[in-house]
Amino acid sequence: MKNLVMTFATVLCCVMISTMFTSCGKDEVESNEYYYYRANGSLDGTNSGIGTMFMISDYTTAIQSVVGDQLTKKDDANVIKACDAVYAAHQAKYGTSVTGKVWIYRKKLDDDNSETTIKEYKY
Repeated sequence: MKNLVMTFATVLCCVMISTMFTSCGKDEVESNEYYYYRANGSLDGTNSGIGTMFMISDYTTAIQSVVGDQLTKKDDANVIKACDAVYAAHQAKYGTSVTGKVWIYRKKLDDDNSETTIKEYKY
């Protein structure tokens, strides 16, 4: 009987230790990473007037509508989808009267070297 209890205790200890190590895996670390999204660019308009001054801020507004307070889990697909809608609206409104580029960037919080261009829009 004593051997049976000791065997059961040993097995239970092994199960608890293996559960502890698997619950601290890499997936959990990645899910706690936060990102910052931003738009930047250079645009010139021939007939669009002051509108080009606000075009990049349209991208910023679209990004904020997706991620809220700018720090978020990785959400490239939804950020790009919102920015694609801004680009389509700009193309419909300004056509070829605007030239230049806008870039959408993603940067990992606490990692200054992680900034990545996730989309480029050419006007």
